[in-house]
Amino acid sequence: MESPRISSAEWEVMNVVWSKHPIAASEVFSALPPEREWKLKTVNTFLARLVEKGVLGVEREGKANVYRPLLKREECVEAEGDSFLQRVFQGAAGSLVVHFCERADLSRDEIAELEAILKAKKGRR
Repeated sequence: MESPRISSAEWEVMNVVWSKHPIAASEVFSALPPEREWKLKTVNTFLARLVEKGVLGVEREGKANVYRPLLKREECVEAEGDSFLQRVFQGAAGSLVVHFCERADLSRDEIAELEAILKAKKGRR
């Protein structure tokens, strides 16, 4: 199954749900940064969209709807990464890596990790 597209705002909501579930809309609302200035109704709209997209499941518990992720974060990250690679870099993974490596402030450990990945890839060729 291909993961549905998730908007930036929906990612914020999903990050809360992935970190704590099952979760009610009011708890999602409370966990979001106050500078967002979203109303509870806005959060409910995002949750409803995510249910429609098949990313969240919803059950009624008492008077509240309780949400659970139907997709793992890793599945959505992989789909979003693949989509970004195709849309922005026309599928050229090397160009993407170069772009971000040139702009990122990488630690020695991160550089070593990248070198190890590249060395392993080179060994498989």
